[in-house]
Amino acid sequence: MLKYLLLPFSVVYGAVATIRNKLYDCQILKSKSYTEPVISVGNLTVGGTGKTPHIEYLVRLLSDKKVAVVSRGYGRRTTGFVEVEADADVQNVGDEPLQIKRKFQQIRVIVDEVRTHAIDALLSGGNAPDVFLLDDAFQHRQVNAGLKIVLVDYNRPIFNDLMMPSGRLREPRCNINRADIVIVTKCPDTLTESERQTFSNKLKLKYNQPVFFTKFEYGELQPLNGTKVANQLKNTKITIATGIAQPQRVYQYLENQGAELAKIEFPDHHFFTEADIANIKKVFQKSGSQMVVVTEKDAMRLIGSRLLDGFAGIPLYCLPIEVAFADGRQAAFNKLIAEFVA
Repeated sequence: MLKYLLLPFSVVYGAVATIRNKLYDCQILKSKSYTEPVISVGNLTVGGTGKTPHIEYLVRLLSDKKVAVVSRGYGRRTTGFVEVEADADVQNVGDEPLQIKRKFQQIRVIVDEVRTHAIDALLSGGNAPDVFLLDDAFQHRQVNAGLKIVLVDYNRPIFNDLMMPSGRLREPRCNINRADIVIVTKCPDTLTESERQTFSNKLKLKYNQPVFFTKFEYGELQPLNGTKVANQLKNTKITIATGIAQPQRVYQYLENQGAELAKIEFPDHHFFTEADIANIKKVFQKSGSQMVVVTEKDAMRLIGSRLLDGFAGIPLYCLPIEVAFADGRQAAFNKLIAEFVA
């Protein structure tokens, strides 16, 4: 009922987004282009579509290049240009940029709400990057990225969604036609070719917009407080604490491994407090769990802080995640990226 009451506001929101895009299309509002390769990874919706794992995939793919990742650093308490170091305070740079920097210390990671400012600063300094990856920048039209990748959640498709605040769309779904590549994320392992074709048809893409389908693969649990790696999860009781947009797939993976879960959910990008840690420990003890598990992104908000000390005596792990292609077309995608960068 609430979403229908909010429909008039969605109409207004959609109209404003449409006018803004038209102003950019007509060059009344200016976009800046660069001779260097700039790849943006974004979406049309609020909430998680898997941008960070896909950025990380691109970083691995471009390992022979000098790569810079530019993000606004959602939730940080700083403003302006900040270069992310591996030992940075997560509240100064944001959890996702810190995660990327800690995993790929050879690249430069910048947080700046004005992406043009960040790119210009990197180009004007020494040792300029070969390639720029812009995180969550599809709506940031001040930069005219040379290659625009848009992610669509298979489980929450844009063709079944509404404009904010009734739904999750940031702009009208037809604007997916600005994308150069579309990736449908979080696909099930059982996805058939027929189902992929049906989904693609519903997106109503242009003939020259390639679409790819990806899924998440989880790695072995990684210890955060010195405990040994847990390889066997069958019949293991786990307290799982998540501060991400859609934790259901994490739950499903662990349960498929035979684990019994006690779940604690926090809002996306939630900065943990001492009270949160005390609550997690309480659930851990009450449920008879053998370990506490958090996601990689959540781990960034614990590592390097006093909060990690609150888990003394409790095995604490994070669950790594990577992107895999669900359609057998990884080589075709890699080729598109290589050709653009070249």
